[in-house]
Amino acid sequence: MQAIVYPPLVYANGDRLWGVVPEVVREIQHLAGDDSELEEVPWLRAFERAKTEPMHALFAIVRIPEREPLFKWVGPVFEEGDYFFKRKGSPLEIKTLEDAMAVERIAARKDGYTHKAMAARGFTNLDIGPSYDSSYLKLHQGRVDLVLMGERTYRYMVSHAGLDPDDFERTEYLFNESSAWLAFSLDVPDEMVAQWQQALDTIKANGVYDAIMERNFAH
Repeated sequence: MQAIVYPPLVYANGDRLWGVVPEVVREIQHLAGDDSELEEVPWLRAFERAKTEPMHALFAIVRIPEREPLFKWVGPVFEEGDYFFKRKGSPLEIKTLEDAMAVERIAARKDGYTHKAMAARGFTNLDIGPSYDSSYLKLHQGRVDLVLMGERTYRYMVSHAGLDPDDFERTEYLFNESSAWLAFSLDVPDEMVAQWQQALDTIKANGVYDAIMERNFAH
């Protein structure tokens, strides 16, 4: 299985992957009797391999309409609300979609979920960059007005970029409720996908999933 580094959902430490999703996946594997290795792969390569090569799985990616026919899905493995963040102390007030569309620049990673989601809603003020880190740095430096981030993961993402999360401030408008899923290549048997979904449902029902969430978001 291929993993995209996206702390705290997925991060690498030494030769092992850690975080919310690897923990969930390993619990699923235990129940499903699967011993596949979890491999860190860059985003674009992992995405293309899961689309075009046989018997691949990818975690964790946001399930959006344009990706729906490309994979078979198991999840959700994580959910959170997406909000626009500004520099702390900025006078901007973002209470509606129109407020966000009216600012001069919003940073987004090229072809990432937030880029796709905002473009689909008609945003024309996007400042597209190569990485999430570059988006946060632009906001920190005042080169853009906003960045769209998850309310639960933003502290980890900003810290990963070497910045202080307390220098950023969440605005009021809830852009979307997003969820991260496991994506399987289309040739993976339906029975296997169903087995993984059943295992995920089991750990959500027996308290194991909640314990993983609490452990990773204890602060």
